[in-house]
Amino acid sequence: MNVTNCRGCGRLFNQLSNEQLCPNCMKKMDEKFEVVKKFVDDNPNVPVETVAKETETTMKQLNKWIREERLTFAPGSAYGLPCECCGKTIPTGKYCDECKKKLANTLQSVLDKPAQKRENKRIIADKEKMRYIK
Repeated sequence: MNVTNCRGCGRLFNQLSNEQLCPNCMKKMDEKFEVVKKFVDDNPNVPVETVAKETETTMKQLNKWIREERLTFAPGSAYGLPCECCGKTIPTGKYCDECKKKLANTLQSVLDKPAQKRENKRIIADKEKMRYIK
């Protein structure tokens, strides 16, 4: 059992995973997210600074929701965050499409290598087996 202090209200709570907020503060944060999402849906081309001011939300929290891909802005919006890999401005998430593809290809190539090694071991093992001549 991992007991920790809530970053929102300071109360102790039983931390089940990596959450930093107690259930009450988490509920309040979800309600705040719904308000922000409704505001963004109703006003698609409003700057992020205006969203923060009108919904009384911090830019840090808005950026977190954008990184988590919970919140997105209109495609023509001037606001964007830098890709964590190459620095290119993206509307939502952590990585641009090109870096996502590179990461996926790298991961796939790493996953493919053990299968090739197993196949090579099987061929070598088959060659080393004893044969009987009839």
